[in-house]
Amino acid sequence: MMIAILTGSCPRQSKPDNRDVMNMKRLGYLGPPGTFTQLAAEELISRLDNFSRISCQEIPDLIQAVDRSEIDLAVVPIENSLEGSVNVTLDYLAHKVSLNIAGEIILPINQQLIAGKGTRISEIEEIYSHPQALAQCRDYLEKLSDSCLIRRVSSTAEAVEVVSRGQEDRAAVRAAIGSRLAARLNQLEIIAADIQDNDSNWTRFVVLSRSKDSHLEELSSRDSAEKEDSYKTSIICSPIKNRPGILHEMLAEFASRNVNLTRIESRPTRKMLGDYLFFIDFSGHLEQPKIKEIITGLKKKTSHFKILGSYSRFFPETEQEDLEEGRPHEINQFA
Repeated sequence: MMIAILTGSCPRQSKPDNRDVMNMKRLGYLGPPGTFTQLAAEELISRLDNFSRISCQEIPDLIQAVDRSEIDLAVVPIENSLEGSVNVTLDYLAHKVSLNIAGEIILPINQQLIAGKGTRISEIEEIYSHPQALAQCRDYLEKLSDSCLIRRVSSTAEAVEVVSRGQEDRAAVRAAIGSRLAARLNQLEIIAADIQDNDSNWTRFVVLSRSKDSHLEELSSRDSAEKEDSYKTSIICSPIKNRPGILHEMLAEFASRNVNLTRIESRPTRKMLGDYLFFIDFSGHLEQPKIKEIITGLKKKTSHFKILGSYSRFFPETEQEDLEEGRPHEINQFA
């Protein structure tokens, strides 16, 4: 397997040294290096041949890069077990792009408090991180000094880079919340480990593609291809009319055929207050007869209907014990 690490930002990319990447496909992730999204991308790229990595600084940039065919696939966070959905991902999928979900990756997220060597927690004046990471550590942060300022940045890895640069310019005593990987890459210390409010902190990432035929079998288990529950399908829909019982009628399409919903969530249609789109994930594949029946029934009850795709449920191949125990999944090549 040939892998090149491209260090440029998305969509513009730098040329890797002495690598022939003419035939390589491009996998985008939320950068800079050291983010949890990169860990998810590494989980995927370890199963794919001939892919290079491209980092993007913002989720919208990442999604738009796929939509403009500047990269082939993108790994983006879509929901977290503590803080819920990543709304920017949902809104782009609903309103701004026509992309398909080719697969999913689910990883445990353990947050670390990271600072320069020898830094004591009592000395910290500023803490940097992504808003989701800060929210996941809310209880821990409330125990710190009131004089400690919270700074929001676009990613956990960027937060760690800010702390690293702060050592050079002798700025305020800074710390960041991020991954063990980011701490190692920036040669910083973890001064408080696993500070998230709940040990059951998981993030689900989805792999986006322009192609409707980009289902990634590599993310499925080897013995699950014929199992009905080894696939998920994701759709977006809006009721044809706001009237009593319409959502019940829509959900009855699933219940009457014994199809399990794995997720349902509403987001505004952006047309009128009180009008909502529903994001629905459910077990099964679009090619299965009863799933086809459900789709046909839903289209009759909805004014807006969009299929995001059918894809394999995520089954980890490596370090499965660590994943199940909630321990951080780290990438060996960075150890």
